Amino acid sequence: MLELLRKSGFTEGYSAQSAAIDSVMSWVHILMLVLYVGWGAFFIYTLIRFRQKKSPKADPVGVTNHYSTYSEAAVAVLEIVLLVAFSFPVWANRVENIPDRADAEVIRVIAQQFKWNIHYSGEDGVDKDIIIDLTTRDVIHSFAIPVMRVKQDAIPGIRIPTWFTPTKTGSWEIACAQLCGNSHYEMKGYVHVHTQEGYAAYMKTLAIIQEVDDYDYTYEAEESLKKALDALKADDASKAEELTLQALSQAEDAQAEQEGAGDEDEEWEDW
Repeated sequence: MLELLRKSGFTEGYSAQSAAIDSVMSWVHILMLVLYVGWGAFFIYTLIRFRQKKSPKADPVGVTNHYSTYSEAAVAVLEIVLLVAFSFPVWANRVENIPDRADAEVIRVIAQQFKWNIHYSGEDGVDKDIIIDLTTRDVIHSFAIPVMRVKQDAIPGIRIPTWFTPTKTGSWEIACAQLCGNSHYEMKGYVHVHTQEGYAAYMKTLAIIQEVDDYDYTYEAEESLKKALDALKADDASKAEELTLQALSQAEDAQAEQEGAGDEDEEWEDW
C-alpha cells in the first residue's frame, strides 16, 4: 500500500519517525479503500436490486436482515483498533518521548503573518535529534515539513515542542498548513540538512562571519555558503560539504586579513 501511495504522490519520509507514521497512514488508506469498494458495490447492488422494473410497487416492510448493522459495527471496531493500537502509540511517542535537550539541536520558531522567524544559527545535521519550540505572534498557524512527517499547530501564548531526526541530507520546504490570512500562500521557508562535517563547518563559518561583521571581508565565504545551500537543494551533499569547508577556510582567511588590517591601522595612528 505504501508503494502505491508513493506512486500516487505521497512524499518519501526522511526522518527516523517516518516509518511508524507511514505505517498508520497505510492502514488508514487500506481501511478507506475497503470501505470505498464495499459501500460502492452495495450502492450499485441497490440500484439494480430495487430498480423500478424489478419492484414497481414499494415494499412497506423493506429489508428485514441486519447485515448493514453488522457491517457498521465491524467498521466501528476496526476504526477503534486502528486508533488505539496504531495511532495512539505513535502520537504518545511524539509528545511524551521528546529527546534530551542537552543532546539535541534546539530551534525556536515563531510564526507570524506571513513568515517563519527562526532563532537558530545553522543548518540541521543528519541523524541528529532536532527539537523545535513552536509559538506564534498572532493567529494560529501550522508548522509542516511533510518529508520529516512533522505537522504541529502554533498557538498564540503557548510554546509547543515538536521534534524529528533527519536521516537524509537535502533541502525541503517548510509550509504553513493552516489558513492564516490573505497571503497564506507566501508563508514558506526551507529546512536544510547537512552532513555532520558540513554542519560543523557551516556553524563555525557563521560564527566567524558574525565576529568579523564586515561583508567586504566575508563576501567570498558568504557566497560559498549560498552555493552550499543550492547544492543541498540539488541533492548533492558531498558538494555541499565541500563548499562549507571552503567557506570556513575563506572565513578564517577573512578574519586574519581583518586582524592584519587592524594592526596596520594602529601603526599608522602611532606614526
